[in-house]
Amino acid sequence: MNGQYIFKVSDLTTQIKALLESDFRLVAVTGEISGLVRHSSGHIYFSLKDSLAVISCTFFRSNVKNHTIALKNGDKVIAKGNISVYPPRGTYSLNVQTIHYDGEGSLKAQYDALKQDLQKRNYFCKNKPLPRFPKQIVLLTSRSSAALQDMIKVAKTRFNALEFFLIDTPTQGTEAKFVIAKNIRYADSLGADILVLARGGGSIEDLWNFNEIEVLEAIFACKTLVVSAIGHEVDYLLSDYVADCRAPTPSAAMEMILQDKNALLTQMIDLENHLRHTLQNFIESRSQRLHALSERLELCHPLRLFIQHKQMLDMQKQALRDSVRFFFHTHKQNLAYYHKQLMVVLPTHRISSVREGLKFHQKRIASQMLIIIRQKKQVVEFVQQRFIESSLYFLNKKRIQLPPSLFGQCTELLLRLMGQKKERLQHLESLVESMNPTKNLQLGFAQILKDNKPIQLSKLVADDIIEIVDSHRTLKAKIL
Repeated sequence: MNGQYIFKVSDLTTQIKALLESDFRLVAVTGEISGLVRHSSGHIYFSLKDSLAVISCTFFRSNVKNHTIALKNGDKVIAKGNISVYPPRGTYSLNVQTIHYDGEGSLKAQYDALKQDLQKRNYFCKNKPLPRFPKQIVLLTSRSSAALQDMIKVAKTRFNALEFFLIDTPTQGTEAKFVIAKNIRYADSLGADILVLARGGGSIEDLWNFNEIEVLEAIFACKTLVVSAIGHEVDYLLSDYVADCRAPTPSAAMEMILQDKNALLTQMIDLENHLRHTLQNFIESRSQRLHALSERLELCHPLRLFIQHKQMLDMQKQALRDSVRFFFHTHKQNLAYYHKQLMVVLPTHRISSVREGLKFHQKRIASQMLIIIRQKKQVVEFVQQRFIESSLYFLNKKRIQLPPSLFGQCTELLLRLMGQKKERLQHLESLVESMNPTKNLQLGFAQILKDNKPIQLSKLVADDIIEIVDSHRTLKAKIL
């Protein structure tokens, strides 16, 4: 063709692959997550999109385990990795190595803002209970949808003695929200027991019509009980919160609304058996009651009652006698025991022992003081004698050096000084003797003790227990 080189598809794809993978070894792409799928192998597949384009992304398990980020649809992220071309399909994708948040995606931001607004407006308060046996159910979904087929399949296996109404409704597209809201208002006018909004799974964009305010206001205004069965179990739409009840899937909605046939049959059999047993028990109990009343009538004869009461009276009299005997016997034993214990701790015994100890210590103190005084007196007399001898020796030695008049004055002064010291010693001896506590007690004075120790009056306070002791007896007293 005019000398132009003609590529094979594989050759062209190979060159594109080499060009892209060499020029885009490591790129950073920001966008909003959509169509997120977690494979059983551990890999994560999703798309990054903005308002103009979409790129497929693969997050391999070896890279996933190094991240703790919990990805979900609507998150706005920054993904770093390399471009990879898959020749069999002629597509390219981003092999993600690292990923982190770049703020919330626009759809998630809209979702959260609308959810908060609806909460403030109290749109999440509808919670009518499901009727156990509804008579009419309106299904609002697409006639050609897999969700409808799933619900029909489940309904055939359940208790389905009721009427179903199908309102063919598109659930995807820019105008779908208006049609959905219109059909909800129409379904509400039919007076059915339950209205089921149903749609199969899909991306967050595919399910977004059930987050639109037009649909949510129509659900909130609906007087018929509304069941929201949109997407899969992990998909939470605002219609789930506004509706009276949420079902994880359309199939689960039928399981929630319709009773299980086998369970109902089993329940009916159980109720029949229970009713039969209840009737039998009732008849038997009434028969036994009648027999008991007959026997009771015989027992109510006046003579029988008189004999029974006389026997009871005799038994109670004997029990009273036994109780009185036991009471007196027990208290007599207790009284003897306490008398024995009281004799052990009688105060007179303790007072006598304390008085004997006090007398012994008083005598011992007096004898020890007399011994000490005698010893000190002997020491003083010995020191006095030595002092006199030393002084006379000194004066005799110095006599030849002193005038006779001065020597006589010194001798007289020395004798006068020794006499004064002797009088001082005798005075101290008589003072010590006068301070002997036993002497005061013998003269009729008393001594105050607290905790077996002498105490001054100034140290006593109210409620103190003291002992007043003289040479003959001891008295206990209390300070008022």
